[in-house]
Amino acid sequence: MFVVYCAVCDRRTLLGVDEVDWVENLARGMISVSGHCPRGHEVVVLTGDAFTPHEDPRYFGPAPRVWTKPLARLRAWLRARLRGRLRSRFEVSRDLPGPFYRF
Repeated sequence: MFVVYCAVCDRRTLLGVDEVDWVENLARGMISVSGHCPRGHEVVVLTGDAFTPHEDPRYFGPAPRVWTKPLARLRAWLRARLRGRLRSRFEVSRDLPGPFYRF
């Protein structure tokens, strides 16, 4: 079964084995399946290995430890500095105002 979109009907439907009229190899890894939607309009589905998602070949994995370790130290240092400044300027309160409580 295939999920097909009929542009004339403007809806998606299931194309079963009985509704398939023609299967054709267009190129390596590309298959064309043609048939009719339940209302009789022609629909075509392109499928095959060419349409399956693959990993991005440009992704080489996580950053090397040479970069992540110094960045983690810098991030921790910045957090400590910013927390001290924010606490001195604003009062931190985690209590909810009265209208937010349910009794």
